[in-house]
Amino acid sequence: MKTMRRTRLRSNKLSYLVPTIASAAILVACTGNLATKSASQRIGFVAGAGGFQKMAVTNQAFFDALAENGYSNGKTLDVVFRTADGDMTRMPSLVKEVLNDRVDILVVSSSPGCAAAKAATTTVPVLCISVQDDPVKAGLTASLTNPTGNIVGVHSYLADGISQQLDWLSRFVPHLTTLAVLYNPQNATHVRLLSEWTELAGKRSIRIVQAPVVKAQDIDAAVKNAIHQNAQIGIGLLGADTYALRKDIADSASSNHFPIAMDTPGGYTQMGGVATIGVDIVPLYRKGALDLMVPMLQGKRPSDLAWIGPDKVSAKINRTVAQSFGLTVPANTVAE
Repeated sequence: MKTMRRTRLRSNKLSYLVPTIASAAILVACTGNLATKSASQRIGFVAGAGGFQKMAVTNQAFFDALAENGYSNGKTLDVVFRTADGDMTRMPSLVKEVLNDRVDILVVSSSPGCAAAKAATTTVPVLCISVQDDPVKAGLTASLTNPTGNIVGVHSYLADGISQQLDWLSRFVPHLTTLAVLYNPQNATHVRLLSEWTELAGKRSIRIVQAPVVKAQDIDAAVKNAIHQNAQIGIGLLGADTYALRKDIADSASSNHFPIAMDTPGGYTQMGGVATIGVDIVPLYRKGALDLMVPMLQGKRPSDLAWIGPDKVSAKINRTVAQSFGLTVPANTVAE
């Protein structure tokens, strides 16, 4: 009897224990899934141009560099992506939309995008990329080397950048006296840069012809006006807005037989554009990912880091197109 009773007791204990173990197993499985999900950091990315499935070459360089270091969407990152499609007036609303998704870090491109992020949050860490003008002068930070607050980033501004670009343009067109500058009058950065172009060109006795372009339909009229004012060559200022229109600009330059260089990467010369003259920002996007974004994902604050900038202006040229315009091709120009 005692033996039978012990057996029953053990049996009863096991019957109570089995569901407990099963419940524990379910709990571990659930919490395991939760742990995996919580390990994924949510980042917001507001691009000036280009989508998520078909990215701009700059944004692709950024995400490729992150993936090489173990940070990829759907695994260790949950990316909330928005694009302005070249319309900088949408930046403030897109930034607020992404912040409402409670992102851990906000990445935003362009000077207008960075200004929108600065106005929208003082608590969420912000990484600005492709800031076109001096971040200090633009009021985005008090210091490049010792930033305070929640913002750090990558800029493409060089104190002598415009002077270097004028040097390159003068090599393409010896005896340059009249230069057209394509800019977006709704982009505050472009307006500031246009003023610098006008001042520095004036010191070289080069007259600037303003060529305002907001949308694709404005390009032809701007180009025809530049030709009417005897401009010898044009340059489009760097920005997500002009980046989005680069194919239209190349086409207009070709149809009107007027050479227009672009201060932007992204295959302009492959699209029939004559040249890109400016800072190559693709490596800067990659550097921003490696030297700023990765440390931020690892817990560094923006104030622990420093802004990254360029060191030179370079030129890439489509030799066939340049020759069709009768331009001089400097020997040290990279051909594409």
